[in-house]
Amino acid sequence: MSSPQPCGATAQARTCMGIVDEAARLERLGKPVVHLEKGELDLDTHDLVKERAVQALRENRTRYSHSSGLPELRQAISDHYGRVYGVDVDPARVVVNSGSSAAMLELFLALLEPGDEVVIPDPGYPAYPSLVEAARGKAVRAAAAGHGYLHTAELAASCVTPATRALLINFPSNPVGSLAGPDELRAFAGIGPLVVADEVYHGLAFADERPHTILEFSDNAVSVGSFSKSFAMTGWRLGYVIVPEWLRSRLTRMHEYLFVGTSTFAQWGAVTALENAETIQKQIRDELRGRQECLREELARGGLRPVYEPRGGFYTLVHQPEGTGGSAAFAARLLEHTHVALTPGSEFGPSGEGCVRFSLSAPRERIREGLRRITTFLHSSSAEGTP
Repeated sequence: MSSPQPCGATAQARTCMGIVDEAARLERLGKPVVHLEKGELDLDTHDLVKERAVQALRENRTRYSHSSGLPELRQAISDHYGRVYGVDVDPARVVVNSGSSAAMLELFLALLEPGDEVVIPDPGYPAYPSLVEAARGKAVRAAAAGHGYLHTAELAASCVTPATRALLINFPSNPVGSLAGPDELRAFAGIGPLVVADEVYHGLAFADERPHTILEFSDNAVSVGSFSKSFAMTGWRLGYVIVPEWLRSRLTRMHEYLFVGTSTFAQWGAVTALENAETIQKQIRDELRGRQECLREELARGGLRPVYEPRGGFYTLVHQPEGTGGSAAFAARLLEHTHVALTPGSEFGPSGEGCVRFSLSAPRERIREGLRRITTFLHSSSAEGTP
């Protein structure tokens, strides 16, 4: 499999799995690891959602659902987009899958021909290049390190070539935490190629501002959604895509044979999640606001500087102190000496090098403890003259 094609920079793939595995090993040895590297919150799925799934099991709703998802769930997704965003979505354009990654992979398989290019954000979610390349496409990184770490329409447009088939955007973004307002989304839609919007962190903006979906601004766009992040349902493995009418039949035919369908009783839980979205997501947002404020204060106390003040999601990308080397080595050294797990910035592409990502995956007291350990280590290392 080829490497992503850089837009102005050479890409080097790095993985955080070594950090994850080493953190697990340390915990097995009884070490008190603080987990600030995870892509999931430590919050439980809402009781109403769990009870609906259990009820579905008791009612023997254990057989195949419609291949593209329960009609009730696809209607609930359609209703949710109408209620929250004011857009009219035909439930027939909704395809439910086992998580947003599977949904996006299938989308690219249906969309791309060999050599087609997809412009992706850099820094961005580490799986994007693999999802594009598995579908025989080329991932072209829009390097944002020199642009305030923000993925913008202007930056994406500079990477467009005659081979560009799609633009991939992600707001609230991982790992930066940026949002895109109506004007910016309209600008993405106006570039020309199909816009694929990864909207899995929707509902998790810190301010009480109305979110916007790409579907408000273009009919030639795809919305990728998930129940994992904004409903604390990571283990349920449920995601979906909303596709343009011209792509619907091709995608649904492919889906029937590649995935057959998705867990039926889990989908009934997702129906209840959407029916109670305002309540469930408000509870999660309130907790995240408190954690984000705590992290902001502790980073400032430790002299650590975010690349951008996050506006949503649950991540903060932070500049490493000078002289601390590559991000993968720095994160490994922090884990070894402080037992605090962070994600290396290199995991998110070349533009993430020189940074580490903090996650709000732990409660406030653990965030404080983790930053206290890191600050103590950095100060002691500086005093000793070691990187």
